[in-house]
Formats: sequence, C-alpha cells, structure tokens
Amino acid sequence: MFSLHKFLFVIFTFLIGQCVPRSIEDDESFIQNPKYTKYDDLVTLFEKLESSYPDLAKAYSIGKSVEGRKLLVIQIGEGIKQVHPERPSFKYVANMHGDESVGRELMVYLAQYLLLNYGKDDRVTKLVNTTDIHLMPSLNPDGYEASKEGSCESLNEYEGRNNANKKDLNRDFPDQFDRNKANDDEYLFGGRQPETAALIRWVLSKQFTLSGNLHGGAIVASYPYDDSSGKQDCCIESQTPDDALFKHLAEVYASRHEEMHRGDVCLPEKFKNGVTNGAFWYSVKGGMQDFNYLHSNCFEVTFELSCCKYPMADKLPKFWRDNKDALLAFIEQAHIGFRGFVMDEAGVPVKNAQVTVEGINHSVRTTEHGAYWRMLLPGQYNVTAVAAGYSTPPPVTITVTEVQTTVNFTVHRAPRTLTDVRSRVARHPIDGLSAEDFSHHDYVKMEKFLQDLAASYPDITRLTRIGKSVEDRELYVLEITKSPGRHIPGKPEFKYVANMHGNEVVGRELLLLLAKYLCQEYKRGDKRIQNILNSTRIHLMPSMNPDGYEHASISDYDSSRGRSNANNIDLNRNFPDQYGPTRDNSEPEPETLAVMNWSQSIPFVLSANLHGGALVANYPYDNNPDMKSGLENLSPDNAVFVHLAHVYSDAHRKMHLGQPCKEHARADDRFPEGITNGAKWYVLSGGMQDWNYLHSNDMELTLELGCFKFPPAEDLPTYWEDNREALLEFIEEVHKSVHGFVHSHIGHVIANATISVSGIRHTIRSAKDGDYWRLLTPGTYNITASKANYESVTEQITVPVNGSVSLNFTLMPDDPQHWSSAYDFRVLDNIINTRYHSPLDIYAELAELENKYPGIAEFRAGDSMKTATLHELKLTDDSGAPEETKFHIALISNLYGSQPLGQEILLNFARHISTAYTIGEPRHKKLLQNAVLHFIPNLDPLFGKMLKQYDHSEKCKLDALEEEFGDSLYSYLTKKNENPLSNYTREKAFVGLLESEKFDLILELASGTEDVTIPNFSKDIYEKIAQKYQDNRTPSNQYECSNDNNVAHENLFDLVFERFNIPFVSLGLSCCKMPLESDIAWVWRNNLRGIMKMIEQASTGVVGFVTNEQGGPMRSAVVAIAGSARQYRVSANMAYYRALLPPGDYRVIVRCHGYRDQMLNWRVVEDVIKQKNVTLQRVNAEQIPHGQFEKIGVQVDPDTIYVEGLTLDHDSNPLPNARIKVYPQDSTRWLSSNVSDAYGRFVVTLPNTYMGREVTVSAAADGFIARNKLIKLNASGNGTPNVLLKLEEDDYILGMPRLVFVMLAGVVGVALVALGAWCFSCRQKTKDARREYLFTQIPSDDKRPLCEEAAFNIVRKPYYDEEELPPTETDSEEDIVLLRSEDSWKHVEK
Repeated sequence: MFSLHKFLFVIFTFLIGQCVPRSIEDDESFIQNPKYTKYDDLVTLFEKLESSYPDLAKAYSIGKSVEGRKLLVIQIGEGIKQVHPERPSFKYVANMHGDESVGRELMVYLAQYLLLNYGKDDRVTKLVNTTDIHLMPSLNPDGYEASKEGSCESLNEYEGRNNANKKDLNRDFPDQFDRNKANDDEYLFGGRQPETAALIRWVLSKQFTLSGNLHGGAIVASYPYDDSSGKQDCCIESQTPDDALFKHLAEVYASRHEEMHRGDVCLPEKFKNGVTNGAFWYSVKGGMQDFNYLHSNCFEVTFELSCCKYPMADKLPKFWRDNKDALLAFIEQAHIGFRGFVMDEAGVPVKNAQVTVEGINHSVRTTEHGAYWRMLLPGQYNVTAVAAGYSTPPPVTITVTEVQTTVNFTVHRAPRTLTDVRSRVARHPIDGLSAEDFSHHDYVKMEKFLQDLAASYPDITRLTRIGKSVEDRELYVLEITKSPGRHIPGKPEFKYVANMHGNEVVGRELLLLLAKYLCQEYKRGDKRIQNILNSTRIHLMPSMNPDGYEHASISDYDSSRGRSNANNIDLNRNFPDQYGPTRDNSEPEPETLAVMNWSQSIPFVLSANLHGGALVANYPYDNNPDMKSGLENLSPDNAVFVHLAHVYSDAHRKMHLGQPCKEHARADDRFPEGITNGAKWYVLSGGMQDWNYLHSNDMELTLELGCFKFPPAEDLPTYWEDNREALLEFIEEVHKSVHGFVHSHIGHVIANATISVSGIRHTIRSAKDGDYWRLLTPGTYNITASKANYESVTEQITVPVNGSVSLNFTLMPDDPQHWSSAYDFRVLDNIINTRYHSPLDIYAELAELENKYPGIAEFRAGDSMKTATLHELKLTDDSGAPEETKFHIALISNLYGSQPLGQEILLNFARHISTAYTIGEPRHKKLLQNAVLHFIPNLDPLFGKMLKQYDHSEKCKLDALEEEFGDSLYSYLTKKNENPLSNYTREKAFVGLLESEKFDLILELASGTEDVTIPNFSKDIYEKIAQKYQDNRTPSNQYECSNDNNVAHENLFDLVFERFNIPFVSLGLSCCKMPLESDIAWVWRNNLRGIMKMIEQASTGVVGFVTNEQGGPMRSAVVAIAGSARQYRVSANMAYYRALLPPGDYRVIVRCHGYRDQMLNWRVVEDVIKQKNVTLQRVNAEQIPHGQFEKIGVQVDPDTIYVEGLTLDHDSNPLPNARIKVYPQDSTRWLSSNVSDAYGRFVVTLPNTYMGREVTVSAAADGFIARNKLIKLNASGNGTPNVLLKLEEDDYILGMPRLVFVMLAGVVGVALVALGAWCFSCRQKTKDARREYLFTQIPSDDKRPLCEEAAFNIVRKPYYDEEELPPTETDSEEDIVLLRSEDSWKHVEK
C-alpha cells in the first residue's frame, strides 16, 4: 500500500512538473508541425491575424511584384487604427533574395508571437505598446515561389534568388557612388524593378527609425556601408558617420543570437563577435541598407541567418529559438538615443526639419507631426534643429543615457525678403503673349477675345454661356481641356471666377492671359501644360459682373464705383449664408443664380474667386455667428484650406511677404505668410466661397491679387509675372486628393453617395457617374461611402506627400438584419418596427431589462425621493456591489420635450449594452467592469402631452408650447424667471441625482442638430472627447440642420459644471428633432459607433487612492489638471479619485489642506485605465531645511556592518549630540552606541553576524523624548543607510521634566478641587445651623407689630450679637423689633 502511494505521488509530481512550466512559458504554438508558408497561405494568414486582432494588427501591401503578387506587410501596434506620432517606426524586411527563406518564415513566426503573447508577456506588451512594428516576410515573392526547399545554394542562373526579371534586388537601389546619381524621381525610380520602386516609396513616405534586412547563406550581422568609393571588392571598411552606433546595433543582435556571436558558424568564414562592416566583407553596389541610411531616417543592418539558404522545414523551430531574443532586442534599440518634436512658435508641427548632432555628419528629419527619433550611444552631445524658412535655435547640450531622452525644439519663422522669393520662384519666359494682350478688355473686347480663342483651339476649348447679367450681358465661361464639352468620369473639374466686383479687374485680365497661355503652350508641346489639360477640366469665368465693369473707371485705386451689379447689389454678399438671411441675400441676383446653378451642375473639386484691393489668400469661413471681425472661424477642412492658401501665396512672388496696402483704408492689415482666415480679417455674410464649401463639393479660396483695384494697363505684365506660377500650381492641387468611384455590387454607378472622412465634419457627394474627389492633406484617414438603402463601407488610406490615392467603393444593398447581426448583436427591436414610446412604455422597457439581466441591471423607481420622480436604469458589472471605484456616466434624454429622438436611442443603447455583456463581448464587459451607466429618460413630462397629438409625420422644427425641462432647470438653478405656479419637483430630483451620484460625465442625447455641445470650461479636454463621437458616427444629409444657437442650453451646461463639477456633453443625433418613426433605425445605425466611442471613454483615464503616510484616506483631497478648470474630488469613503481623460500628457496637482502639494506627470493611453495612488506628506514632514548632507565617511571593514542615519527634531531640523544605541530584537542590552554629529548624522557599527537581522535603534537627547525604531539590516551589503529618527521635545518646567510636571500639576489640581468642594460643603452646613432673622429699623412713632398676634408669636426682647458690646448713646431697645422667632418659622394657620 505504501509503495502504491509513493508511486502515485511520483506520477503526480511528474505531471505537475510537466504542466507548470508550460503554463508560464510564452505561447509558441505556431512552431508545431513546422512548414514554410507559401504565398497564398501567407495572404490567408495575414487576413486571419488582422481579423483576429483588429486593434493590434493591420495587413497591407506596398505594391506588387513582377508577376503580380502583393508585397505584403503586417503592421503591429496597440491602437493600430489610430495615429501615434510619438512612436518610432520599425521594420523587418526578409526574403529579398527569394531562395533565402529562413528570414521569411521568422517574420511569420514573429508576427504570431507578438500577437499571441500581447498582454501576457511584459516584454512583448511593452514593445507593441510603444513601437510601430512593420514586418515584411517577402520582398521577392516571385523568387521564393521559384526556389526549392533543401537547396543550400542558389539554383542555376540564380533562379529564385533574383526576381522574375532575373534582377538581384539587393543591387537595384540608388547608390551613393553612382556617377549618374541625381536627387530626382527619374533617378530614384527610373528603370527600377517594381519591388525596388515599391520599397523606395515605402521608405521615403514612412520615416522608419530602425530596420533589419534578413538574408541567408552565412551567420553574421553586417552593417553599412556595403559599398565604397574605391575599386576594392573587399577587405577595406567603408564607415558611416554613425559607425560606432551601427557596430553597437549589429552586436546587439549577434550577442543575443545563440550562435552568431561565435563568428565561426559557417566555416571557413570567420567574423569577430559575429559582426562585420559590409564593404569589408564584400562590396555591394546598390544595396538596400545603404539606401535606407542615405535617403531616409532609417538605420538598417543586414542579418545573415543560416549557412544553408533554404534549409528543410524541420529546422525552423531551432532557427526560431536561436533568433527570438535577438529579433526582440533589435526592435528595442529603436528606443535608444533621444527623441522629441519640432514645433514653431505657435505650437504647429514643423515637417522635414533636420535634427543634427554636432560632430556626426548625418541628420534625421521630422515627420508630418513634427516628431523625430535620433538613435545615439550614451554620451554627451550638442544637438539642434534646422528647418527651411525658420531660424535655427542654438545647440542644446544633452546627456544620452541608457534611457531614451526627450528633447523638444521650438523654431521661429525667419523673415523673408523679396530677394529671397525671386531666387526661389522659377521665372519662365512668356511666349505668345503680345503687348496687345496686356491691355484692358471691356465687354466687347473680352467677348471677341474669348470667341477668337475658342475658334483657334476648338479641340481643347469650348465657350459657354451660363446666364445673363441684369443689363443682359452674357456670363461667359471658357472651358479648356482635352476633349471639352462634357464631364469625363474620373477627370476632376476646376474653376476660376473673376471680376465679381466690377471694379476689381486684375483677375479678369489674368484669366484672359491664362486662357491664351494654356492654349498656346499646349500646342507647343509644353509637357506640364499638356499634363494639366489632359488630366483636368478647367473652367475660366473672366467676369461674373460685366455690368459693374462697364461702370468702373481705369486707375481706380480703392473706390467702390462699379463694385456692385446693375441693381447696386454686392454679389459677394448675395449668396445664401449659413447663419441666415440678410438684407443683401434675401433675393438672389441673376448673376448669383447663374453661378449657383452652374456650380451645382458640375462636380467642381477646387476653385478660386479672384478679387483686388489687397494682397492675400483668404480662406473660409468669411463670417462667424457673432458677426464680429477679428474672430477666427475655421471650417472643418481648415488644414486643407490653409495648405491651399499657402500653395498660392508661396508661389506668388510677393503675396507671401504679407505686406499691407500702404495707401489703403486698412493700411494696418498684416497677413503673416500672405494668408488669412476670412472672418479674422473682416466678416461678411453671403459670400461665395463659403457657399461653395457648404453647398457643393467645391473648396474655394478668395484670392486678393493686388492693392490697386483697376490699375493702368502698363502694370498688367507685372501682375502676370507675379501670378502665373501661382495660378498653375493652384490648378495642380486638384489632383492631390483621394478619388475614385462608388459602384453597386453588380457594377452600377452610384450617384449622390455620401463620402465622409472620420474626424472632419464635412461630406461630399459622388457625381452622376459615381466618381468623387476629396482633397486632403497628407496623412492616414478612415473614409466612408454611404447611400440610403446600401450598407456603408469604410476604408483606411494614407495620402502621400505628393500625388493622390485612388479608392473605389463597392456598396452592398442594405440588409437591416445583417447589419444588426454584425454591429448590434441582433437586437432586432432596435431597427424593426421602431416607434416613439410613451413615458410609461419607456419605463416598462427599462424595467424589463432588469428582469432579463438581473446580474448587471437595476431599475430604480421609488427607492428614494429622487428616483420616485425620475426613474433610472443602472447597468454595471456585478450589480449591487460597491461602485466607488467605477466611473459613473449618465445618459439622459428629453432634456427638452421637443427632442424625443434621444429617448429612443437611449433605450436602444441600453438593450445593446445589456445584450453585448451577456454574450461575453470583451469591449462591453470591460466597459461595465470599469463604469456604471445610468439611463435617465423622460426628464421633460411635456413630451407625454406632445406624443398624444403625434400624427406619425416628421417634426423637424418642433416647437414646444410650454416651458421645457431644460429651461425650467436653468431657471431653478439661477433663481431667475421662476414660475410661481411650479414647485420644481422634477428639477429638485434631478439636482439631487447630481449631488448624490457625482457623475463623471453626463451625455445628453439630443436632436435638431448634429453638433456636439460641451462646457466652456476645460474645453481642451472635452473637445477631444467630443471629437470621438464625430469621428465615429456617420453623418446624414437627409435633413438640413438649422444654425439656431440655444444660448440657454450652453449656459445650462456651464452652470452644471460650475456648481456640481460635472461635465455635461450634448450629442446631436439628427438635424430633425422628431424624424419619421421608420427613420429611428437609421439614426441608431448612424450614431451607434459614435455613442459607443464616447462611452468607451470610461476605459481611458487615471484612478487611484489618495492617502497619507500612514495609509489613511485623505477625504478632502483634490486632484487638479494643470490648465483645466475641472477638479476631481476624492470619494467620501476611501478617498478614491476618478479622472476620465482623453489620451495625452497631463500635469497634475494633488492638494489637501495641511499637506504638501504633489506634482505628477500623467501619460494617458487609449483604452487603458492607469492606477496612480498618491501619498501625501504633511507640511514640514521629513523635510530637512538645510538641504541634503553628505554621508559620513567610514572606512569599510568587511567584518563590520554600518547603520547610517539622521536625527531630527519635530520641525525637521538636524539634532546634534543625540545618543544612538542599537539593541538586538527583544533585548534590553545594547550592542553598540554612538552620538550624532552637528548635522544630526550618525553611524553605528555592528558585527557582520547581524547582517539581515532585525534590530532596534534608539535615539535620546536632552530635552527630547527618546525614540525607538525597529529596522531590518541590509542582507546584501555592509551598509544600512537612511535611518531617520525624529524626536519630540521634552521641556523641563520648574526644574522638572515636562511629563513629571504635568503629572504633579494634575495631582495638585485635583487636590485643590477636592479641598474647595469640602470647604463649600462645610459652609453650607454652618449656614443651615445659623438663625436667620428678618429685621429692620422702624420709626419711633410707628412701633407696632407688623403681623397680627393671632398669626405669629412675637418675641418682645432686644437682639444682641454673640459679642458683648457696650451700648452706645444711640442704642435703644425701642429701635429694634424682632419680627420672627425661631419656632415661628412656619406660617400659622388662622
């Protein structure tokens, strides 16, 4: 029996021994059953990884091979769908020689390893969270498919090694020693293989920091340069300016490789420490690693990973084990050196600034976000940033350590002179433009000029009339393009409109000159002009106001004669305005109507309106809600408009100087860099550029071309020379866009589809042929195509610095149930038979959720006075458990009874969250684990009355007949305009909820707008949070939003923030207040993702406890964000704070009365709640007023250990001459002693046998109470430092110690009190025993009894004191009468 038990124990131990280590090892299941991944399998694998890890992985292709295979890359990083400018980009590129296959498979393994172990392995998690990782398994997929497994050398004629065109890709890159090298696209890309060209474009656009190029055929790390200026094929190093750094990078990999560091794995070749300079090994011309270093920020090292180029697959697990640590360690090197941002004085990122290091002739450039990374070895360096057009700041001396250093630079724009500009702008000869052309053209001359031009160039021009002026003059437009007369699908439309103000004539003459120039140069073979006209349909309208021109006069500098049309209306005030009608635009003029109809009949992409009277490029908006000049009002596409304005201003020979018009009425105007926002300059309503942006696809600028409105003709050549290049460059901007087609699933074009860009609240529509163009600045965007009755499609694209991106959409017919299954967990009640619920119905639906999901839902109705009036549904994980450490977010609806749509979306969202949690959806489970969601409907009882009269039609402009809840709440809080007939029951209940729940965020689901309203406090924080909603919802063009500003609504939000410290955010769901009941489903679909992103903010922020040094909760502590009005008060129980914050860096102050402020730096990361507990110190606690003191020098004896410390008094002042003794634990006999010096420092020595043991250190000093402290001696060294002993004063009083005096004084005090009490009692007894007589002296003539004899017995004899006093002359028995005898004390009854 015993042996059986022993046997089972051994077996159990063996099994545990086998299982436990596996449970803690990394997940490397992918190396089981090893085999090589062929191309088709690789495509499938990457698609699977992307779908399985949507927030960590993204597969994409940088191009195609000769045989059409995609050059696949998998990008890995936390929050992969967002831009992370602070992260360095890293890449591994493998298999550029197709038969060198080990690196290819290692990239497949590495991708899976990083994704499988994210969140499990700290090293992997940190890498993925902080690095933008790109893995390319094969640059040469064609060669790989032609290679043969088991072949250790290349096949005949290098088949497999080379690409399908038999070219060695590692000899195909631009080389620094090429005699024919040039710094242009023709040299970089001309004649290159498609794989090479794709990689060059990738490297130039991405700005990688570090890279590895994986090869085979040897085992060594080879670093640049690969080529040299000499003719030697080997054995001479070709060093880069960063040679030491490259050697370090190579050694990092080699030293962590299981075999590479030996240097002799593949004999006969030997490499010291497993590394070599590339040219020293053998010279390679046109290598990839040299190109990376010379043409980008990227430092690349080549790693040869196997002696056999294409080993059998069963060897792959060993190669993985040999390389795993090295692969990870090399990625980690992207974080050495220093990093930062380069900004201008306005805080705008400066792109392409060079960050230089003194003594190293190699700089790195900033990204579009102004970020840079400069790898360096530890040491001290002088660094600076250099940017064209900016002054260079003085060098900064930095110390680089093992931890990456952050250095940010601010550069200031350098003033530019006209000389600088002229040397910068190319000036081409103007051929074919005669002196006659440089003259003013009245209507007749202009008409003839246009007709002659159209007749001379019929194959590229077409003259049209779009309408007539008030005085019946034709409004001419000249179309110039290859194959004019119709819209060609895929060809963008561009227009210039001039002479809108009749007396501003420069633009009119420039367009006539431009028309002739384009036609002549096209026929002469100018490639640039041919390219423009072949790819662009250009429309030139020389005069929008021909009547005004005829009334203007030459040499008019700044008058208004001829400015307006023949009806005396300013046409640039006559267009419909976003902020409502004015006197000038109530009736459109014929010219205005003609231009509006023309603009909406053609899908214009870009245009400019040419004016005069100033010299500046003006961009939208031209007005603002307050109609106050000087207040900037930016459009959603402000970045694009600023870029476009810069394009024209920078290309103009004078405009960018920003010079004012000296003799102008606005001579003080200044335009930095020659551009301005319209409203910031001066406001105007009814402008054409704003109308174009808001009512068409067209993005338009207003170009003021000179101070002189109607200059003399001899000035026209100068105007032409100043503007010619700018006019052409501006036209070319029409191609720097995302463009494509929208088709149905069966190939039909879809017109009028909405194209929206995440983060930009402006949409465009596809044209009648399904084509669209969307101008964007360089960057990565999520673009969505949507159309009623179709399912929307979203794609992510990257717009390059130069050029455009083609993006086609295929839309599938809408299937509500399919959408519900994909996005709403098949909660069909949210999209089928939608209707407006009565207040009782809403409560019933929410109560049913509690019955259905009791573990997370609690419907509160009547458990308190507050919920008796306002019922609410609470959703959270583990309902009923303490909620102090969770974020509390309230979703409210019907703040205004005329906006009932939010109530239905609130109910839908409650169903959505509950269902998602129940089925185990991770995002929703995490959300309810972090937060409590409060659903509070039916705030305004007015809706119940309105619903009874609802006729099932849309009510977009629904007006309430009574005061709505939001307004009455504001009146109640401000005590203004109060209703004497209301007791404000609901308002009081709502305020009670605010005070008791202390919400972290309130979200109002509103309608009648698609805007987001936030408090005016802490706008920088809440604008970011609100932007998440706008970035993730699908805007709708079904209804037109009004521009009514509800000031009281905004004031209410500010008031709630001020009074209750609760941010209130209103989410506009639809421009219609009460759309059709059938449209509720569409509103839900358009807004679900946006609302979810807002709620998911509860998964981002910082939380923690605030305690004192003893661990006690600091319940009056406050956490404040520097620069923000919001303060986060800790909870009343555990002193727990919750800071719901968007990602970013924050400076934080934690305060509590009587304690020192604590300054913290927080970095908030998307979808991460950081726990930051704060311990506060009392004022003066542990503070040494005299600063830090050096340690006492001691001679170290290996047989002795030392206890070092400091003695302080109550006020933290050093305490000298304190007697220090050390006792063993539980002993009264001390081991060693010493005294503190003048600075309170002490050292006590002990035998080393006490190392690691606990002892008691005692400190005593005259006038102080002795202090004992239990410490544990250092077990790993001779010293135990920093023992702090604070002693309280023990003052002597009257020669006695304070304690003795207090005790004695207490005894004396008690004795005195007792003595006093005894004396008092004795006095009372004496008083009771004494006769008390009532007597008085009465006159001699009235000596009669005061009382009747029947009532009292009166003693008739004189009274004397006990002392026998002799009588005086005045004494008489008759003077004293006894009133009462002793035995007559009591009254005698009659």
